[in-house]
Amino acid sequence: MTAKVPDAVSPRVTRLARGLKLGANSLLVTLYGDVIAPRPQAIWLGSLIRLAAPFGINDRLVRTATFRLAADDWLTATRIGRRSYYALSETGLQRVLHAGKRIYAGEAPEWDGRWTLALSRHDTRATMRQRLKRELLWEGFGAIAPGVLAHPNADLASLREIILSAGAQQYVAVMEAHSVEAFSPQPLQTLMHHTFKLDAVAAAWNSLLRRFSALAADAGQLPPADAFFVRTLLVHEYRRVLLRDPNLPEALLPHDWPGRTARSLCRSLYRALLDASEAHLRDAVETADGPIHHADSVLRARFGHASDAGQDAR
Repeated sequence: MTAKVPDAVSPRVTRLARGLKLGANSLLVTLYGDVIAPRPQAIWLGSLIRLAAPFGINDRLVRTATFRLAADDWLTATRIGRRSYYALSETGLQRVLHAGKRIYAGEAPEWDGRWTLALSRHDTRATMRQRLKRELLWEGFGAIAPGVLAHPNADLASLREIILSAGAQQYVAVMEAHSVEAFSPQPLQTLMHHTFKLDAVAAAWNSLLRRFSALAADAGQLPPADAFFVRTLLVHEYRRVLLRDPNLPEALLPHDWPGRTARSLCRSLYRALLDASEAHLRDAVETADGPIHHADSVLRARFGHASDAGQDAR
C-alpha cells in the first residue's frame, strides 16, 4: 500500500519553529521516540524525508542523520528492493523508552525525602564513565561531585538497565541517602539549584510557554498536517527542556516554578492534537510491513491519561 500525499503545513503553524535550531539527528530521535516506539516498525526512508521536510530538514540531511544514528546504535537499517527502512535498535528503543518515562509521565509521586546516589569508581575507564554520565543525565541525575550523581525520584529499573548496558556492574555503587532533620535544608536547596542549573531550566520553560500557549484554544481544530507539525515540535522542545530538568520534588522547587505550567500545557495540547496528527501519519508513512500501526492505547495513556485509553496497539 502506498501512502497518500498529505496536505502541506500552513505558514501560520510553521512560524512556531522560528528561531529554533532543529538538527536532523535530534528531530529524528524525537520522531522515533514519539511516533515509532509505541509500534516498533521499520519506516521507509522516503517517509522520514517527507515528515522532516516541513521542519526545514532536506533529504540529504535526513539520509546523513539516519546513517549516523545507525552508526551510533539508535537505528537498524533494512533493505527491501531499492528501498531502505529504519527501525529502532534494541539500544535505541531502550533509550527512548527511558526518556519516555519522564516525557510522558503523569504527576510525580510524593517525595519521601530519599535520594538515589550513583558512585563510580575512580578507575572506571573514560569511555565507560562518559557513557554512564551521559545516560544518567538523560535519566535526570545531577552531577554533584566528580563520580557522584544524584536523583530524588530515580527509576531503579531504568538505572539498572543503564548500568548493565554499559557493562559497569563492577564499577558503580548505588546507594540511598536522606537529609538529617537536625541540620538546615538550605545548603541542600542551594546545592540542587546550582547542580541542576534551575535558573536556565526555568528560562527554557518560560520560552516554551511563550511559543505554544497561543495554540491552546484551537489546537483541536487544526488539520492533520498542522496537528502533526505542532505535536512533533511540541514534544521536541518539551523533551529538550525536560531532559535538563531533574523533576525535583515540590519541596525543592521555587513556588512559581514554570515547569508545572509547561507540563499542564503540553498534556492538554498533546491530547488535542492526537487524533488529527495520527491521521496525518496514516497518510504520510509507509513501513516495511505496510501501513503504520494504530497505537491508541499507548498514546492516550501518555501524561497520565490511561483511564480513557482507546484500543490496544496492534
